[in-house]
Amino acid sequence: MTRNRLLSSWPPTPLLALVLLVAVITDAVAKEPSLIIRPTQPKQTKPIGSSLILNCQPDVDQPEFITNLKWLDPQNRTIDQTSTAGAHVTTTFTSSNNLGLVITGLTEADVGTYTCTATYSNSEYLVRSVIVDSFYDITWVDAPTEQYPIAGTSYKVRCKVKANPAPLVDWYKEDTRIQDGNGFVKDIDGLLIQNVTAEDDGLYKCRAIVLDTGNILDRDIRVEVHIPPTFAPDQVSQLEVVEGEMASVRCAANGKPEPKVTWIQMPEQRDLSEGTERYSVNKLTGVLSLNRISRTDNGQFKCVANNAAGQIERLVNVVVLIKPEVLDVTNVSVPINTEARVKCSANGNPLPSIMFKRVGSNVVIKPGIEDYRISVEHDTMGDLATATLVIKHLNRSDDGLYTCIALNKGGEAKKNGHLTVEFPPVYASNMVKEVWTWNRKPVNLSCVSESLPNASITWLLNNRMVEDDINVQKFGKGPYSNLLVTPVDQRYYGVYTCLTKNIHGENNAQITLREARRPSKVSQTKFDVVTATTISFAFVGPTDTGGIKVKAYAVQYKEVSQTWEEARNKSWPVDTPYILENLEAHRTYQFRFAAINDVGTSDWGSQEQRTMPKRSAPEEPKILVNKDVYTEDYINSPYGNSYEVNWKIPADNGEPINLYNVNYCVTDKVNTVWTIRRDSCRSEDLRSPDKTAFLMDNLNADTFYKVEVRAHNDIGFSVPSELVFKTATGVDIPPVQPPYPNRLSSVVIISIVLAVLFTVLVVIDVSCYFANNTGILYILFGMCCRKKKRDEDAKLGSEGKELLTNGNTYQSNNLRIEPTEMLKKDTEVEYDVKRSVSQTRFVGKDSAV
Repeated sequence: MTRNRLLSSWPPTPLLALVLLVAVITDAVAKEPSLIIRPTQPKQTKPIGSSLILNCQPDVDQPEFITNLKWLDPQNRTIDQTSTAGAHVTTTFTSSNNLGLVITGLTEADVGTYTCTATYSNSEYLVRSVIVDSFYDITWVDAPTEQYPIAGTSYKVRCKVKANPAPLVDWYKEDTRIQDGNGFVKDIDGLLIQNVTAEDDGLYKCRAIVLDTGNILDRDIRVEVHIPPTFAPDQVSQLEVVEGEMASVRCAANGKPEPKVTWIQMPEQRDLSEGTERYSVNKLTGVLSLNRISRTDNGQFKCVANNAAGQIERLVNVVVLIKPEVLDVTNVSVPINTEARVKCSANGNPLPSIMFKRVGSNVVIKPGIEDYRISVEHDTMGDLATATLVIKHLNRSDDGLYTCIALNKGGEAKKNGHLTVEFPPVYASNMVKEVWTWNRKPVNLSCVSESLPNASITWLLNNRMVEDDINVQKFGKGPYSNLLVTPVDQRYYGVYTCLTKNIHGENNAQITLREARRPSKVSQTKFDVVTATTISFAFVGPTDTGGIKVKAYAVQYKEVSQTWEEARNKSWPVDTPYILENLEAHRTYQFRFAAINDVGTSDWGSQEQRTMPKRSAPEEPKILVNKDVYTEDYINSPYGNSYEVNWKIPADNGEPINLYNVNYCVTDKVNTVWTIRRDSCRSEDLRSPDKTAFLMDNLNADTFYKVEVRAHNDIGFSVPSELVFKTATGVDIPPVQPPYPNRLSSVVIISIVLAVLFTVLVVIDVSCYFANNTGILYILFGMCCRKKKRDEDAKLGSEGKELLTNGNTYQSNNLRIEPTEMLKKDTEVEYDVKRSVSQTRFVGKDSAV
């Protein structure tokens, strides 16, 4: 009410003015019809190849009055809403009154002013334009990410880039900016590397920058320097191989990347890389293997090594060596003192050299040998090599096999030829020149002749032919001949001539046939060593041996109360100990002696009489030592704490030896005299008559000892046999000790096993006996109980029966067992049949009991 009052209070004229003012303002602010293009910038700049949409929107109060809304291209041509297939500039309604201009894959031809038009209320024409411009984004035209320059050349790392506006290009290596110089030159389309080396390997970065757009783009390029192949310096240019064998040749090449190797056989240009039956190639190592090489392999082979940086070739000349073959060696037969020529021919590639060697000798006969008699002549005939062995002034020693040796790089070949040296007859140096016979015994005369060719043999006796004589038989006509002669009278004794003859000459040898006789009496006999029961003799042979050697001496001996018909005989072969044993002490004997040859025994002569000594102590037991270990007047022991003394069993002089006493003491040499230390002496009695050795142990090292050995019988001790020895420095285990005393021997182990098995069997047998009345024990007890009485009667009833011992039957109750050769003493066993007891006692070796 207040407001109305105020209005009513205003005068009419100002009110009218106010109304008019409002009408004017309202008309001024009323919307002007127009078109709006979004994006609203008047110029739209987009990269080539990109897509965009421009939206045309009417800006009017009443949009429903908008008609003919369309887009015009830069040539003022209407752009249809439904363009043809493949068109990249089209229109589309984004809403009922909004029309969008769509450009896909913008090109330079699409650049220009695009206009949106419309009609408003059928009277007002609306227009709005927009400029579409383009630019090139950064595009890599030629910039491979992996590039391979070749060492030693200049190379441009390619990086060609396209952009609009034009870009700036910069280079980096391993994130370090590259400056011009130091072998690098930046260019518009790449980076030039001068004189590429392996150090230029690495990761490079090509950077493109467009300042107007602010775009930047990097391109990583891996640069790997390739090195052309080169052959290793140690490559062979020629290979010599042997026919039929295997060989290989290596073609080594270096480079980056690793070169691959192929082999080509020339001149056929045959590629061997895939391998054949006889060829194989390792492409990485470059080794060409040739199997079963044949002559067709002779020639050139080409090795080709290639990689991405290049290819190289080289030729290898393969020379096939053919082993020599000896085709022929002549066998020749030439007379002694003339010239021999042994010819040999051989082939091979290269032609072999030829030499000779005698079988069994290491001396090679070749040109230049320093021997005036022997030489080698060489010659070549086409594909054959020949050589001739020439030997002048032939000797018999030149006869034999000669080896022809053909030698070249492929190997050697051998073949034997025989040189036969013919010669006139000669006789063996060991031919018997004197033959003896007697009592018309047939005798064989042998003639052995050496000759070539074999000689014929004729026999003469005192220069007359005897081959037709009935008492002469000839066996063999040459080169061996035996003449069996039966000398029925003196005419057949004399000089026989063996006459030999061949084409080169003749020769003769004489054999004298003589009649042999019994030897004459023994010239002299010496009683060398006499003991109570033995005598050792020495003989001076007969003055006349009967023409042949004395082969034995004999003695006939008896007691003085006996006749020579009761005498006993003993004989010995010549050059053996002449010892007569089993004599009785303190008895007087008569002796006579004879010599024996193949004809017979001489008359008895050199008669002697000798009373044997009384029974006495044994002879000295001679200590046995090796003369080689003597040093001055003592011997050296090989051990530091022991020494074994050995002696010979002496004569017992009528009483059996019952022990040996060994006494040893430390000794010192004072004024050339050995003096013993009494407090160091040790003594041992060996109660074994056949003992011949004793080991002294626990001795001091590097010390002199004196040992005495005495033999003893019931009469007393013998004279001691003495020896001084020195122990070695240090302590050695004597050889008689076992090397591993803490170990059980195999014998002990076997014994333990057998004992355990036996115990188990006994336990089982006893169990069977008590449990089941079975087993071996049960059988034995049963037999014992049943036959005990019968066994006793049989034992008593056997008195006077024959005893069978070792297959021999004896009639006496007392059985005497003679000693065998293995025993060193005599034994006597008395066997009591009734008591089934035997008693054994030792009897002296020379005892008369």
